[in-house]
Amino acid sequence: MNKKYKNLFFASCSFLLLTACFLAVPLLVYAAQLEVPLPQLATGASVNGNSELPEYLKYIFDFGIFVGFFSVFLSLVWAGGLWLLSPVNPSSLANAKDRISGAISGFIILTTLYLIITAINPSLAIFKLNKVDPVQFPKNPETRAGVFFNNSSNCSDNSDLIASSMPDLGNLKNRLNSVNILQQPENSLFYITILYDAINYSGMCQYINPCKDNNCQESGCQQINPPFADSASIHRYESSPNGDGVYLFRKSCFNNNIQECKNNGGGWQKISNSEIKNSKIYIQKLEKLTYNRDSSSTDSNGCTVPNEEQNCINWDERGNCVKRECPNLSGENITSIKINGNYLVLLVYFDETKDKNDETKDKNYGPWSFCQAFPTKNDVTKSGPSQIKWESIRNLNTSRLPNYIVIIPVKSK
Repeated sequence: MNKKYKNLFFASCSFLLLTACFLAVPLLVYAAQLEVPLPQLATGASVNGNSELPEYLKYIFDFGIFVGFFSVFLSLVWAGGLWLLSPVNPSSLANAKDRISGAISGFIILTTLYLIITAINPSLAIFKLNKVDPVQFPKNPETRAGVFFNNSSNCSDNSDLIASSMPDLGNLKNRLNSVNILQQPENSLFYITILYDAINYSGMCQYINPCKDNNCQESGCQQINPPFADSASIHRYESSPNGDGVYLFRKSCFNNNIQECKNNGGGWQKISNSEIKNSKIYIQKLEKLTYNRDSSSTDSNGCTVPNEEQNCINWDERGNCVKRECPNLSGENITSIKINGNYLVLLVYFDETKDKNDETKDKNYGPWSFCQAFPTKNDVTKSGPSQIKWESIRNLNTSRLPNYIVIIPVKSK
């Protein structure tokens, strides 16, 4: 390799080495306490045990530039000496020219480095890195309420305040031991969260009561025992809803007009807004609800289901039905749900025979064996299912079907 190009190669390697040192050395120095004080440079740069990272960077940069240019100066002096000795030793002239060429290349590289840094941002050359102002907690009431998810059982390690649903709890999956809901009653700002044992809001679930007292002043820390959650839906709770209510239909109804759905002759049941409002969170066993909510019905019991489709409870000796009753909503007797207002509807299964002696489970709060929330995340109109796919719900837990309905009033669906 020609000596000229060899010197250029070594100069480039020196530049790369200087750059690596420039990036790595400050971090190593900054991470350790100084045992020996470093001298102050001619540029005024100095560091001590209390110096911050920008000051270390400034010191190393200045020192590196000084070493680089001083090396160029020494190389030129050495080349000059060889040049003077060239009459005695002719080969010294070639060495001197190579050194001068290498020194000039190093000078150009150092100058280019400085100019590049200055061109990107003049402040970088002197490392004027302003301190980041301390983050002030927003005063907007919308941001001072929400849900804390905790790995601890006493809410001692409050995570970031969260106000939107999480289809995947990430590092907290199956490790969520407590939940703390921060409410803001002075601004009527309340949150409620529903935990699910599968991602994307499905499977076994439990809701966290947004109101531990009648006035919803606080929710406080609530333990999750055992931890099971993989996802969580978070909603703005509405303690004073003003919608129309939730309509449950025995037959499919693909029309969003409530009255036309009523006229389909299959039977319907309405959970009125007043019932939901008075209950705070409406919870009822499905077998206790029947399709007899139409006072204009010709049926003596006000049943909205046609007589021939009602349940027979008494037969004569010939096997003819002599007494019928209006069917309830248990089993697969709900086919359509129309949500006429801002409500969240949960169809849940609670195993009363298994869980009645288990103090960690409650039919009012859960955790329930499984549940299906409506409207689903794929429900564009947010009006509820026109036809419930019972096979999907049933498959969540063998052949069991939901036996309770839960209606939660929210600010928006």
